[in-house]
Amino acid sequence: MTAVDAPLVKVSAILGLGNPGQRYARNRHNFGYMVLDRLALLKKEEFVQGDGPFVFCKTHLASGDLILCKPTTFMNDVGRAAFDICERFGISAREIMVVSDDCNLPLGKIRFRKRGSDGGHKGLHSIICHLQSREFPRLRLGIWHPPPGEPLEEYVLANFNRKELKTVTKVIITATDFIEKLAVDGLDKNSVTVTVAEE
Repeated sequence: MTAVDAPLVKVSAILGLGNPGQRYARNRHNFGYMVLDRLALLKKEEFVQGDGPFVFCKTHLASGDLILCKPTTFMNDVGRAAFDICERFGISAREIMVVSDDCNLPLGKIRFRKRGSDGGHKGLHSIICHLQSREFPRLRLGIWHPPPGEPLEEYVLANFNRKELKTVTKVIITATDFIEKLAVDGLDKNSVTVTVAEE
């Protein structure tokens, strides 16, 4: 299927992945949380506890309401939040876009896909298992591989270093702009990759 005849992607909810608690707030694994936090700040909205293991807020766009959600479970169990969000708000898997970090992409690269595998990401794996579907859009934010000798588990749970922070900020801004445009206009492509210049 070509981009021209691909069905239009429209999203009703955004699920930003991360681990709850101040200890993890600036970790690489919390890239999805960071994007949702900026979106909520821009829209002057505050997250409140949902009917399930997530916090959420609603913001109004030209296309209607957009629900912003963050799981309150740890990463390997975020699928419970995805399932409850779909049940609570009456939306399908195709309408919920997941924002996550991705160690297979370099820092500064953002990749949107309409569907796909978990790519080794425990959060995406949990969502696929709970929704019993890979048919949900995702926005993956590159963090790149850990340095030689550093375990992946330690790398993703470490903070971005000072050299990376300017690029991280640019990625967050670019990702929030992309989400707003997608929510309003939709997207008729199966995959989009954006590269943000590293500092």
